[in-house]
Amino acid sequence: KIVFTVKEDEPVDATLIGRAYLPVTEVITGRPIDRWLDLLDEHKIPIQGGAKIHVRVKFNSVRRDVDWNKGIILPSFKGVPNAYFNQREGCKVTLYQDAHVLGEFPDITLAGGQAIYKHHRCWEEIFDAIWDAKHLIYITGW
Repeated sequence: KIVFTVKEDEPVDATLIGRAYLPVTEVITGRPIDRWLDLLDEHKIPIQGGAKIHVRVKFNSVRRDVDWNKGIILPSFKGVPNAYFNQREGCKVTLYQDAHVLGEFPDITLAGGQAIYKHHRCWEEIFDAIWDAKHLIYITGW
């Protein structure tokens, strides 16, 4: 089932108002669903006052999309095949030894002896990037 969770508008620790449930068996047919669902409490009992949530859902299977997983398919595209984004120059990639490396990690001299590998701390760098960000786009899924 698909669960729609409704909470109070609080930035942290918002109180649950109720949940509505939609069976996946109805969704996977591909037919559009446009209906009101009852909001239920944590015991799946309709909440007082008969609150409802309006949902519109339509499932589109990737198996029916002939262009799915092909990336940019323009004949003029000269980038990496099956990629969704154009190549860019000047991008920075940081390779991590592990998610968190303690300060005792030994120095490693790189080929040619000119430079020493500097280990990075993934979680600390992610935290710093989010903390210092002027804008953040947060996308999650399963």
